Amino acid sequence: MPGLKMNLNCPRRLAIYAVFDILDTMGAEYARSMTGDIQARINVLGKTSGYAFAVTEQSQDTSILHASIPHPAAELTEEGKQLALQYLVDSILYHMDQALFPE
Repeated sequence: MPGLKMNLNCPRRLAIYAVFDILDTMGAEYARSMTGDIQARINVLGKTSGYAFAVTEQSQDTSILHASIPHPAAELTEEGKQLALQYLVDSILYHMDQALFPE
């Protein structure tokens, strides 16, 4: 199962809110929970797949974002899975930058 892991210079809570904000923006189906994995069905690259997100706390001001695609659309190639995950992680990171450093 493809996955990405990204070190973040922000508290866990902020990262989780960023994940939920992006899921809402993309019209994803998910169950809202502040603990455990966030499971979501999202249409990315024209294909709907099942994704999982988790944020682990490293310290009060740092965390790690984990993203995976445990239930990919059948027609997604390995490259498509990686592109979809990268797109989602980049969207979350961009959203966090905008929240932390608004212009």
